Amino acid sequence: MPAPVTSAVPSEGLLQIGEVATRTDLSVRTIRHWEDIGLISPSARSRGGFRLYSLEDVARIRLLRYMKPLNFTLEQMRELLELRDQVVASGGAGDRGLVWPPSSAVADADTASRVVLDLERYTELAARRLQQLHQQIGEVEEFVAQLREEVNRGRGAS
Repeated sequence: MPAPVTSAVPSEGLLQIGEVATRTDLSVRTIRHWEDIGLISPSARSRGGFRLYSLEDVARIRLLRYMKPLNFTLEQMRELLELRDQVVASGGAGDRGLVWPPSSAVADADTASRVVLDLERYTELAARRLQQLHQQIGEVEEFVAQLREEVNRGRGAS
């Protein structure tokens, strides 16, 4: 469904894509790509066709940004956003993170249990990927130290 056209200007609480890119430390191209593949959509468009994003849209984009360095696939990103949407719809936290327990939107126990299990699965996956990143950081630090040693040896040889 296309975003509604509005005469709203960014000062009225909606942000243009460039401002969203700045706030999320992403490129405009990445945000447009995520829109093209259906991960996000702007809340509205200006009469001139400019994408306009709400603060909730920005929170959603930030969540995607957090997933990027963890190498989540687009499908994993989509699934985690859907889980987040269920929690938010149930009275959860929006841009403050995920809050439990659910209210009416995720009222039945089976659905609530599934959401919790899926969130636990993603938490474990993110923790494993974080551990891998820590290991990579250690390797990079070791490499930088070796390069510094080479520089120091080179300076001593001249």
